[in-house]
Amino acid sequence: MLYKFKCFIFCFLSIAAFFGCEERENYDKDLNPVLTTISSLEGNGTRANIDHLRGTINLVLPPRTDITNVELVIDAPEGVEVSPSSGTTLDLSDRVDVSAIFANSVRNYQLITRVLPSKIAFLGEAATFEELIETADDDVAEAARWVQETYAEDFEYLNAEDVTYEQLQEINVVVFYYDQVGSSDLPEIFTEGRPKSAFIQYLVEGGKMLLGGMATSFAETVGRDQSGLLTIQSNGEAFDSPDTWAIDGGVNFMNSKKSHPIYTFNEGLVEEDENGYFPIIDAGLREDHNNLWDASSLLGPGNQQGQFGEFERLYNGVVLAVWSGVADECCPGIIEFEPMTPYSGTIIAIGVGGIEWNMNDGRTNAYRGNVEGIYKNAIDYLGTL
Repeated sequence: MLYKFKCFIFCFLSIAAFFGCEERENYDKDLNPVLTTISSLEGNGTRANIDHLRGTINLVLPPRTDITNVELVIDAPEGVEVSPSSGTTLDLSDRVDVSAIFANSVRNYQLITRVLPSKIAFLGEAATFEELIETADDDVAEAARWVQETYAEDFEYLNAEDVTYEQLQEINVVVFYYDQVGSSDLPEIFTEGRPKSAFIQYLVEGGKMLLGGMATSFAETVGRDQSGLLTIQSNGEAFDSPDTWAIDGGVNFMNSKKSHPIYTFNEGLVEEDENGYFPIIDAGLREDHNNLWDASSLLGPGNQQGQFGEFERLYNGVVLAVWSGVADECCPGIIEFEPMTPYSGTIIAIGVGGIEWNMNDGRTNAYRGNVEGIYKNAIDYLGTL
């Protein structure tokens, strides 16, 4: 009897499964076989970000783009018609709707377009750029002079005491380099009050900053660097050294960063030595004002491979350089702090002491080209974000 009952149950389930499959097959026949979406959209060659859930397409165009004359290249699944059609040139200064159409199905997207500002600013504590050049630390003055000469058409000087968020909205990238002898602390003008608040809002809303020298700690000031690991700092007088110093962008990393834009954005600006390192300062006087992160606490006791990956996992900070010859991922010297809630903006912080702008003995640094190249690549890369 039990055997017959089991056979009955088996037959019943088999029949139910058969008819269930038949019903499912009949249902699937009525489904639209094409997903009515926009696969990709480019404006003058710049790729947009598509949010299918919200029905928005965000297109951020490079500085000086004529927003009234933008060619759209739109891709969609086979069989889907798009309106406006791909190849159309439009004025995007006003709202534009983009539609994906298949049979009786229509999906509309709102195309939101903005053009990045073109200004590159240098942040200082003097009232004017001329005063900064005359009174600031020699490395600060030289860095400011280089930024002004390199981005002459787009250059703007920002006096920290007067800076506002409204002013920062007109800036593409803010460069902040600071150096001094005797202390690694930034002056209060940078760390307190309205200027600090303006930069917090700027970075929350997507602003971009390049921090150099002692200004790397500004990432902590505005709350973006939450690691508490920026503890390897020096601020002494210059001394003589017969060595060439270099940085490592990946030779001794678990995951090399030598293809990162700070080394490659403008082809040929940054050159390697025979060991794959990037030399930054030749023999002679140097100050060696390091501002490095100590990553030794991130994994087991001591320094070890894998700490850079852990730093990135915890703080969304990509380690891009250490001193050359350092094999244990101990102490990041250049970090890209990528967007991390609530900060939509990006910071690149360059804290390696050997990246100096002015030689204290008056010589020309044989590797000045690499120093300039790293900074220019970083600025130009940030300018595209």
